[in-house]
Amino acid sequence: MEHPYIKYAQTLLVEINRLTGLEDITENLIKQELQREMEYFSLRPLGNFEGKEKVNFGFSQEKNDAKNFFYLAPNVISTEMKASKLYDLLQKLKGENINLSASCKVPQSAMPIAGEFCAFSEKGNISRGKPSSTIYNECLAALTSITHLKPCLQSEKENVCIIPDLEMKELMDFIKLFKILSLKSMESDILEGKVAKNVKGKKGKTTYTPKRPNIFKGNFPNPPRSSALCSIALLGAIGEMVKNIETSPLAMRVIKSLEHANIYMVKYGNASVFTYNHYIIKLASVGSLRKIVDCIYWCTLYKYGDREKYDPDNNVNKKIEYEKFDLFASRFLQLFNEPAFKDFFAFRAEYPSDLKLLLTTYFENMEMIDAKVINSAKELGWWLNNVAYHAARKTLKDEGKSGDEELRSAKAKFLVELESSAFSAKSGDALIAQIITRAGRLSNSDAPSTASLFIEKAISGELELGKAKNLLIAFSRLRQDKEQIKEQSVDNSAQASEKDTKETDYSNY
Repeated sequence: MEHPYIKYAQTLLVEINRLTGLEDITENLIKQELQREMEYFSLRPLGNFEGKEKVNFGFSQEKNDAKNFFYLAPNVISTEMKASKLYDLLQKLKGENINLSASCKVPQSAMPIAGEFCAFSEKGNISRGKPSSTIYNECLAALTSITHLKPCLQSEKENVCIIPDLEMKELMDFIKLFKILSLKSMESDILEGKVAKNVKGKKGKTTYTPKRPNIFKGNFPNPPRSSALCSIALLGAIGEMVKNIETSPLAMRVIKSLEHANIYMVKYGNASVFTYNHYIIKLASVGSLRKIVDCIYWCTLYKYGDREKYDPDNNVNKKIEYEKFDLFASRFLQLFNEPAFKDFFAFRAEYPSDLKLLLTTYFENMEMIDAKVINSAKELGWWLNNVAYHAARKTLKDEGKSGDEELRSAKAKFLVELESSAFSAKSGDALIAQIITRAGRLSNSDAPSTASLFIEKAISGELELGKAKNLLIAFSRLRQDKEQIKEQSVDNSAQASEKDTKETDYSNY
């Protein structure tokens, strides 16, 4: 059985050269492909970048030299320091006659996950030494390590690639689609990088540093803003191709093949494996996953506010907490089970309204809650979010304040108060009484009649208390768009005009 890393290079050679099978792979074809991929070894700025805010980069077959802004391309699975060994090995492999069947010790420069302690004896003992294989496999490993025709990005300053373990026919489809994705990504600003202005010394000497271009965030369309979401963002990008008439059949085949398949995330010296959940595959197949991944990034932690808002105090905890949130969000999207949901849900945050599809999919398919009850819970959750918004506006108005950040912070406090009230409830009827009474007092309005089904199920105990709490809190965290706020504002005004300032009677609930 071939290693997925080797199999990827074999399939790439078959696909690129339109071969009939593995038996057609020759020494010349391998050397030609290694030579072609060497052209994507590094990235360098094109033209003068002095005094500019941005600069375009281009691929180069020269050795990387970060000090002179020749950056190791993200598709090369090595490090800036170790890449010279891979470069020298490639020059050797493509520059002389080689016996593909000859045995050799495969270095880590060719196979990133080949460790130093990879020598095995017949007795099963592990000893210090490089793994033994053939020059053929060494060449294929090196090809996978450098090819730009694989999903890759830089995470925590390390180049990472994503390799699916598929049968050759399915892998050929994956490579075909990725070639299209790669070309599509080049139509954007993916090779553009910012230029940092540096002023040093007493005399104020100014220097300019071109930063790594956008391709380091991912070499496919709509790469993730957070590297923790890279694996799920790739599936989202593939799902977007379903919407294109020309690529839809191919994209559907690729998505179907990825269900239950082992996916390897490889970096220099390490590899991890994961799979995509059936329901996440389903979201990708209808082209909805990419928007969900974008929404994850724009979730706002109550305690820290907008992640991209200027932070004069340079709060380190804010960055750490958002990195944790992204990590657990990615884990939830991959595993899509109850433990992963609880870890994600533990972060108190307000979600973009478009995340409701993900929440609905989870509650309906994993928690097995009736769709009508979920829709009813949405109405109550949206009402609570609206109550928090208007309560915050009133508070700021009374205090003579009007800033956006102050409004966000005040709204977050009210949402936390409502969540705490829900979490503390010991029964279904207590949950409804506590949450509606508190929200009613804040807004002087009634809960929407469309929420009655959820309320009835929670009070009667037909809906388990824990599930009722999660449903209500999850949908109360959904940030409403302007149209929803406008509609609910009209409804609330109408309700308020029909009654006195008397306390609302919630006994019917």
